[in-house]
Amino acid sequence: MDNTGQGKTAIYVVLFFMSLIMHIQFPIFTPYAVALGATTFFISILLSVSSLANLCGNLIAGPFIDKFGKKQFIVVPLFLSAFIMIAHGFVSNPESLLVLRLFNGFVLAFLTPACFALLSGYAKNSHQQGKNMAVNGLLITVANIVAPLIGGYLVEYADFRGTYLIIGTSLLFTAVTALLYIKEMQPIVLHKKGKGKKSGLLLDKQLLSVYFVGFALMYAQGTLIYELPFLVIEEGLSTSATGKLFSLMGIGTLIVVCMLWINRISAFIRTVFGMLVVGMCFYQMVIPVISLSLSQLLLLTGMGLGVLFPAITTLLTEKVEKDEHGTAFGILSAVFSLGIVASSLVAGAVREVISPYFIAFLVMIISVTCIGLYHYNLNRRSDLQSVSEL
Repeated sequence: MDNTGQGKTAIYVVLFFMSLIMHIQFPIFTPYAVALGATTFFISILLSVSSLANLCGNLIAGPFIDKFGKKQFIVVPLFLSAFIMIAHGFVSNPESLLVLRLFNGFVLAFLTPACFALLSGYAKNSHQQGKNMAVNGLLITVANIVAPLIGGYLVEYADFRGTYLIIGTSLLFTAVTALLYIKEMQPIVLHKKGKGKKSGLLLDKQLLSVYFVGFALMYAQGTLIYELPFLVIEEGLSTSATGKLFSLMGIGTLIVVCMLWINRISAFIRTVFGMLVVGMCFYQMVIPVISLSLSQLLLLTGMGLGVLFPAITTLLTEKVEKDEHGTAFGILSAVFSLGIVASSLVAGAVREVISPYFIAFLVMIISVTCIGLYHYNLNRRSDLQSVSEL
């Protein structure tokens, strides 16, 4: 296997185990916070503060990743996050948990854009970009399926504190793997003053529609992350039930990402289709149109997410030069974080008045309308220009 193949395999392995380890805490974090005495609204703050710190870190991370390389921004955050996760097992009050979530969100802000930028560097064209992101999505989806199940059952045997010690120790092993095997394959590009285009990436009209879709996607997912554990608590079910529900969503995603032929379809078409599927699933949760169980709805939602994630990342790489991938993915990750922050805060504030699922449905529909109108106007201007040239 050549250096490119080895580097790609290493980043896949690290992303898989990182996703597996981090998602183990999904079904246990809310019950753990409740056990420590956190109120419903304080839990929404706990969930959002990590993403808020992540947002700030993402905006800082992008230019540094492009300038200094990717590997160090993968390895160092993994080590730091491992120690922070171990510290989760020793907290005695919600306030301490808040501080740890804040620091963890910030250090991980550098990791995600660095991973995506490094992975995108292994592709020579748009088709390979889509394939790389789809394979990455497949591995992460498998991790997302088994992780909640592991977390749900693990806490029943090792309790909350023991589970976080296991999570932190596992992250340490992942960090060592990244240190030993990930290779910096992309050349580091030095941008001279006055010649960079990075400041334009944030306000570029083509990218704004992609960023908005990314926000809507994570707003929807953040609503599910916030609401499902509460549903389980209110129903009086065990923690493992939450893991099973999250895993069902992962199975739906897995079904789609296994269909690698989907990557031959336009990233724009896949994005619109995925947004419509997820949006209608959220509408169904508020106002049942057809007879579907919660399990079936989560399966369909997962399938929509399986279409969306590779499509959005491919759409972004099609519009950005390779030497700006770090910054572009940093901004996209920041937008993802903003979606999580907004969804957690809104859900915690309005869930007694209006269904957070309905708010998520509105956000999804607005975003798909915006990206559809933008591309329609773009194609119309292109057609008019062609006619004028004739």
